[in-house]
Parts: sequence; structure tokens; C-alpha cells
Amino acid sequence: MRPAPSQRTMTAQGVRYAAHEEDSVVQHLIVPVDGSSVSWRAFDVALGIAHRCGGDIRVVEVACDPVDGRYANDRLNDELQQRGPFGVEVSVEVRLTSEYVADEIAAVIAQRPDSIIVMSSHGTGRSAAILGSVTEGVLRRTLGPVVLVGPRAIASDFSGPIIVSVDGSAESEIALPLAAAWASELRTTPWIVSVEDSRRPIAAVVNGDVLEAAYPARLARRLAEYAGRAVEFDELHDPHPGRAVPSFASRSNASMIVASSHGRSGLSRLTLGSVTAQFVRNATCPVTVVRLADPAHAE
Repeated sequence: MRPAPSQRTMTAQGVRYAAHEEDSVVQHLIVPVDGSSVSWRAFDVALGIAHRCGGDIRVVEVACDPVDGRYANDRLNDELQQRGPFGVEVSVEVRLTSEYVADEIAAVIAQRPDSIIVMSSHGTGRSAAILGSVTEGVLRRTLGPVVLVGPRAIASDFSGPIIVSVDGSAESEIALPLAAAWASELRTTPWIVSVEDSRRPIAAVVNGDVLEAAYPARLARRLAEYAGRAVEFDELHDPHPGRAVPSFASRSNASMIVASSHGRSGLSRLTLGSVTAQFVRNATCPVTVVRLADPAHAE
């Protein structure tokens, strides 16, 4: 017997994710743009998600100049007219601020807490330099998942598997329920992937499991039980997880990678840990990030 929907939900960082098809994870997608072609790449990704899931899209531009703000709405509509028709509901919103752009985007999310942000990143350097200051600011101001479209990511039909990366830490495993929810929403298969340094002998033990295939296998069994669907797993051997996981995702034609903002190395002053930041830089699919709250700034 299938468990009742109320029994088949999990939470991470206080965010509730549904792993059954009765509840929709993707209802509204918010795409911040700034007029650049890079920012509009996130719209193409959001459109693929909306087609697969039946959600709607709101394109948001934040203007700091009142004069520019008066023309921004026409610019957005002109861009959409050139790109359309879409087959899903698409709306635009222009917000004017003299403060931080990221604050305005976070305010949009606060008004529609059932929304998911899909936004582009720059893709050079580490953390803030990879993301760009606005994306960095949005990640700092929101605890919900953010879909990041890196410089190599391309839009797809989102029929491929969902790759969730774990490294033996409780922090990395926080991404598991979200990965299951995305797999249910996109009607595809979740894959749990861990990476072991091929240069070192395998000696680490996590909760009684040697950090080899037994570890992702145990997580896959647990996730399959709660999600009510098959969950695949693999153990990769590479000294560079930031390279290995995106490469695996590319070979698998993955729809997205799901990862927590920080893993085994713990929290730092960077909004993204270095490995997750490398996922964003290297992946040919979007990377959905579950940001961990910094205990030092928790209320």
C-alpha cells in the first residue's frame, strides 16, 4: 500500500518538500534579469522546467534609476514577444529601489514563498566571484532552494535524472529530500552520487558504513522508502569532486544537480562551499542549491 501523502514528506532546514505527485514542488518560478544575455539564459532553463511541471514564470527586473525603471517594463515585454510564444503563463515585474538589488529579489520571494528562484551566475573564480554579487546576495537572503544556471549550463526538456551529491556529512545529506521532490515533479529518477579520492586508500567510516558504495546504497534505500520510487546510486573515484560530479551528470544527460551549499568542510564565510561552487562553474545542467543557515547568524 502506498503511504498517505502526509506520511511521505521530509524537511530540510525548515523547508518542507513533497515527494509524491499529489503536491507540486514547482508552482511559480521567479527569474531575475538585468538586461544581459547571460541573465536571460536562466529564463530558458525556467521555461524548460515550467513546460515539464506546469508552473508559471515571473520575470523580475530591479531598476535603481527611476528613469530606467519607466522603460524596463517595455523592455521586458519586447524581449518576451521576441522569444514567445511559450505555452505557459509568463508575467513581468519591475521593482524600483535605491538599496540593494538582492533585497528586492528576496522581497519578491517573501511575497510568494511557494516560488523558486532560477537565476544565472557568472562562472569565474570562487563563490561570490562565480555567482556575481546579486546572486550571492540572493543566496544569503533566502533559505529556500535556488536554481543556479552556470556558464556551461544549457536548457533541456528536463526528462533526465536528478543527480544529488553527498560526501558523508549531514550537511550534504540535507539535499536528499529536495532531490526526491524534484525527481517526483519531473517524473524522472534520482541518483545519489558520492566521490572518493582515487589516490587514497578507502578508510573513512560514516555511521558504520565504509565510505564506498555501501554509503550511497544505504542512502538510496532510505530515500526510495520515503519517496516511493526507485533511487539509483554510484560511487565515483576522482580527487576532484567539483569536476567528477558535473562530468557524471553530463554523461547521464541529467536534468540538474542538487547539492547543499556546504558539505564535509562545513560552513565558512563563503555563501557557497568551494565544491558546490565548482558544480555551478562546470556543470552543463543547472545546479539547485539548498543553502545551509550559518549558525553564527541564526536568530
